Amino acid sequence: MKGSYDLELVAASYCVAVIAAFSAIYFGTRVRTLSGGSKSFWFCAGAFCLGAGIWSMHFVGMSAYKMPMAMEMSFDLSITVTSLILAVLASALGLRAITRTSVNAVQLLAHAMIMGMGVFAMHYCGMYAMQMDPPIQYDTLLVAVSGVIAVAASGAAMVICRNIERVPRRYGILVKAAAALVMGLAVCGMHYTGMAAVSFPMDATMPMSNTLRGNWMGTPTAVAASFFLLLLVYIAFEDFRELERARQAEKQAAEAVTHAAFNDTHTGLPNRTALESHLKELTGASTAARKEPFSLLYFELQDYRRISSESGEKAAQGYASNFASVLRQQFPAPAYLSRYNTNGFIAVLPLRDSGTLESLAGQLAESLAHPLGRGTQPTPYQFGIGYASYPAAGVVSRPLIRLAQVIRARFESRHTPQVLKTAATPA
Repeated sequence: MKGSYDLELVAASYCVAVIAAFSAIYFGTRVRTLSGGSKSFWFCAGAFCLGAGIWSMHFVGMSAYKMPMAMEMSFDLSITVTSLILAVLASALGLRAITRTSVNAVQLLAHAMIMGMGVFAMHYCGMYAMQMDPPIQYDTLLVAVSGVIAVAASGAAMVICRNIERVPRRYGILVKAAAALVMGLAVCGMHYTGMAAVSFPMDATMPMSNTLRGNWMGTPTAVAASFFLLLLVYIAFEDFRELERARQAEKQAAEAVTHAAFNDTHTGLPNRTALESHLKELTGASTAARKEPFSLLYFELQDYRRISSESGEKAAQGYASNFASVLRQQFPAPAYLSRYNTNGFIAVLPLRDSGTLESLAGQLAESLAHPLGRGTQPTPYQFGIGYASYPAAGVVSRPLIRLAQVIRARFESRHTPQVLKTAATPA
């Protein structure tokens, strides 16, 4: 005799299978990234959730089955519990294969067969829990097909879990969901193929000693469905948080790369590349845009190479960093301060006339007469300074810088600065 199905419960069993498959993929990929006690916890949680999910799907599917001749379905408690244990153990074996550092094709196939046979055993153990007399009859071919499906579904789960981390993180949740839909279909395929193999004898009965009977499956099914729904929400939330963390990490990494590309490592000032980009914006970004005139000051640390030779590069970089700190105080925004080369700094500021620039240079010479911190006698900064103005001295950035480098004089201690002047000629 053959029974029939409640299609709504069949759909519900597929949903349970998909959620179980999704949790399996999640736990499988999560466990691979952990170690120590947390790995053991997630491993056990994953094995239980996957096993309980497959087991729940089986009994939701059994609830969907309408016995022939309106026969009431019942199950032996101890055998039913055994079927749950088999499902959990099979899931643990599957997760074990997923979390191993390296698994070759033969080992993966072996684990897939073991896990598949565990799921296969769970299904038929659950059927045996009905304790029918005379026993249920099976179509051998369909039983074999259900076993193949169980092994294939197990193997697919292992392959997906071991390779899903290669998928770009932003697509991870979509790939996991798609894989869960396919795996859920495979798990249901195994169950309903196994059910198609069933044939009940005409005079079959179930013993009164079966503890689980009537609508007993409604409560555990509702509990299991609620549990897996909460689990799914938790997993989705964790995936979202991980995705956000990954996005932030990528953003910070990109910002770090950009900062390293356009800023000096030691002083934190914009570097030569950033300066040239800034000057291009000021001098040639758009022919239609109004270009504001500006002055460019070039500072050259005369003692940098000597300090590097005598005390090492670290001391010389510290010397340059201290010099940069003083320049920052002297040239707040909107001035644009940068480190042009090893011992050269450039400040771009609103247009000043030559007299104002000479006066400014004198103030700088006084401000920069600070000790280096070597020995007991304070050693002042020794530097040269030059200047050029846009557009009077040129309209292209590099000639402006070269002119400022040429027009420089050496300053020492608190001496009165002498700024060399030159005729402003267009480039």
